[in-house]
Amino acid sequence: MRRWLPALAALALASCASTIEPGKVAELPGAVALGDATWLVPGGFEPGRSPDGNSVILRGTAGAVLIDTGRHASHSEAVDRALGALDMPLAAIVNTHWHLDHVSGNLPLKTAHPDVRVYGTSAIDGALAGFLATSAEASRKALAAGQIPAAAVPDVKGDLETIGRGPELRPDIVVDTPHDIVFAGRALSLRIAHRAATERDLWIYDVAARRAIVGDLVTLPVPFLDTACPEGWLEALGDVARSGAKQVVPGHGPVMDRHGFARWRTAFGDFIACARGSGALESCSAGWVAGAAEWIGSDGARAKAMADYYGELIRSKKLDGYCRA
Repeated sequence: MRRWLPALAALALASCASTIEPGKVAELPGAVALGDATWLVPGGFEPGRSPDGNSVILRGTAGAVLIDTGRHASHSEAVDRALGALDMPLAAIVNTHWHLDHVSGNLPLKTAHPDVRVYGTSAIDGALAGFLATSAEASRKALAAGQIPAAAVPDVKGDLETIGRGPELRPDIVVDTPHDIVFAGRALSLRIAHRAATERDLWIYDVAARRAIVGDLVTLPVPFLDTACPEGWLEALGDVARSGAKQVVPGHGPVMDRHGFARWRTAFGDFIACARGSGALESCSAGWVAGAAEWIGSDGARAKAMADYYGELIRSKKLDGYCRA
């Protein structure tokens, strides 16, 4: 079950006027207001299609910060419409990790905002030479053999085009160590998770809002374990819990309060422990669906099938290579 491809300093910008009055929560088209001048542009995961990750927009005093950019043109266009309503420069794009459903939108958004700088980890270098290159080769062969469902063909071709422009996805500013930074007047803390959902995940803590924006450290309808070290992921979730966040913004799925995050974390840990054990894998996937039922809702059948797949990846030790230094 593949998802089909799946000296830093304060950033100073000239002050500019915004159409949104300071201190007021604005409605942005296609976005959900989270408070504290922060908005969520929800990603999607339609049946038979590849997903878009969530995008988060934060307003600073002199510009906007965008976290993750999605995969499909429709998502990056929705992000740009929301940014347009702020009527201020896009100061920075921060990528939590290199998965295509979080970085593909960098390409059109950098074209629309040529002065923007992209921040992310160097883990994409290894992905371009390894996982993405291998996936692209497999996809080309599958396309040639007619093995990809018709509904998925546009997504696969889109991912191949994006991988072909892979060097353009590399961050302008590499962030491989945790530190605090100010983007256009917006103070944020950049945190690094080693060998979690990817080799290095970047998650963002907004101290003032007590909000953690965690990328694929939290995903639905299942944990997307394609390039993950399960045990490293568990450690990263502990770091998020210890941050004191009252609100957690996942890479896929709805925003959670700290109690919801704790329940998701428990369900994740139970799933990993079960899959690492010797019992029936079906009980592991069924346990995940039960533990995450409040978010999965009517998507239980797909969640169960995907959890079956990921459980097998864990049980077979196919993910263990991602846990090695």
